[in-house]
Amino acid sequence: MRDRMTGGSNIISPPKLALLLGLLLSACAEVAPPPPPPAAEAPTTRIVVSADPRATAAGMDMLSHGGSAIDAAVAAQAVLGLVEPQASGLLGGTLLLLWSPHSGQVDVFDGMPTAPAAATKALALGLSGTLLDPREVAFSGRAVGIPGTLPALWEAHRAAGRLPWADLFAPAIALAEAGTGVSRSLHDLLAQPGAAAALGSVVLPYLASDGTALPIGAIYRNPDYAAVLKRVARMGPEGLYAEGGLSQILAGLSRGAHASLISAADLQGYRPRIGRALCSDWQGHRICTAPPPAMGGVVMLQILGAAGAGSADDPAWLHRFLESSRLAEADRRRYLADPEFVPVPTDGLLDPAYLASRAATIAPDTSMERPMPGNPAAAPTGGTDPGAPQTATSALAIVDGDGRVVSMTSTINLHFGARLGAMGMVFNNALINFAPPPPTTLKQSRDDRYANEMAPGKRPLSPIAPTIVLDGDTPILAAAGAGGPQIPDTMAMLLIDLLANHRTPEQALAALHVQASDPDHIAVEPPSTIGPALEALGHRVVVEPVDTGNVVLQRVGPGWRGAADPRRDGVAQGSP
Repeated sequence: MRDRMTGGSNIISPPKLALLLGLLLSACAEVAPPPPPPAAEAPTTRIVVSADPRATAAGMDMLSHGGSAIDAAVAAQAVLGLVEPQASGLLGGTLLLLWSPHSGQVDVFDGMPTAPAAATKALALGLSGTLLDPREVAFSGRAVGIPGTLPALWEAHRAAGRLPWADLFAPAIALAEAGTGVSRSLHDLLAQPGAAAALGSVVLPYLASDGTALPIGAIYRNPDYAAVLKRVARMGPEGLYAEGGLSQILAGLSRGAHASLISAADLQGYRPRIGRALCSDWQGHRICTAPPPAMGGVVMLQILGAAGAGSADDPAWLHRFLESSRLAEADRRRYLADPEFVPVPTDGLLDPAYLASRAATIAPDTSMERPMPGNPAAAPTGGTDPGAPQTATSALAIVDGDGRVVSMTSTINLHFGARLGAMGMVFNNALINFAPPPPTTLKQSRDDRYANEMAPGKRPLSPIAPTIVLDGDTPILAAAGAGGPQIPDTMAMLLIDLLANHRTPEQALAALHVQASDPDHIAVEPPSTIGPALEALGHRVVVEPVDTGNVVLQRVGPGWRGAADPRRDGVAQGSP
């Protein structure tokens, strides 16, 4: 993992812990969790921002008791698995970036899911070599990757935790046992026409007796999840599989149209990867993100390098931004994959001269019909992956009293993952992010196989891109994106707005979303007068929701301010 290319909501002052927990644990309330207190007037030195106020509060509880940013991240993620079961959880994957003042470096803890030892060359390729129905496979045990969230958090805690591991799960256990309210995001997802029926039995805890979505604030409990967390608190990641947990997980993986190929040895043998962030200089700042197989960071850095600074209010620059995104996506489909299995030309893809050559292919007055991959230095031969990684995610960012900075994204892939669960948790379906099988008429050779094809122990591509930005040796920004294929575009635009256009976190997160991850059209949300100008340049523009849940922490003088994407329920909360 190399250095490369030198080139919310409001912060809220935390209420007293007893009052906060009383509000969060109230099982009698028939309304949504209470709104946050008014914004603090000054930046803070300890701060948490996440996709849900209950997770933010759990993280702040750890910081208020002397915990580190890692302690807060573990506590927040445990709560997110309860309150955002559609987006992340302990049976999914995690990428965590940590900057420490002691090392001055950005480390990566990669807990993304992996393929089992018995994996075939493609998810929709059966053991006998026959093609399977991709839709059936996507929502079955076969699509589940070996989960890595807990092992990654455990290793991060070993490296930079301050509080006892067992203490970090107390807020989530209390909420799961006493009950907590349905969030707006969860309700809105399940209230969509046909959503509850399509998602299956895994969403039953969040439905009323007539099968409709529970109202916002309706109380639900998850005692099975609380029992898992108690074991994990006592035993570490092994607690997930102890006391019958392993057999329950294997039973859950056998359900659906196609049973999982994951074995007990796969589950218990998972190891996170620990290394250095991928860093690039842009506009005088050093931007550090997760390296492949998290493809979102590479695509984001390519967009920044080719598009340069500008404003989405300028149609000419926005056209350049979108074309840069489409060029980066073409490179992604050809070259990006798990670097432990195939050569990935990351250095070449981020070389300033290469990005300048790619930018030079952008016509100022018309959109490219079909962007093609370039030829970066050390590029291997291979085919162009027709698939696109999909992700439902949750993001958080934290700064502790000692100056450590965390940016983290966790995921179970699509909303409610494989639509299967065990012990109050939801399985990911990360293996759908591998390349699909080639057409039956194509006889793959070494020269045309996909870099991102499935293999035992391999991690599939993911669009997530947790990021920490440095000014010299000083961290000035922590940001993480949530959503799916739109993450690289929205993260690139977020960084441009914050670093070049000097917008506040609240302004940048609430800004217009324009993204080009779909090869067939440009998505714009909300409706904007920019659409006709883009159409005049040859873009097919569709006004549609661009589902995100991005978070930002930004240094202001000696302290920090933060915000969460208003499209979801998150808040930032800080203290002196």
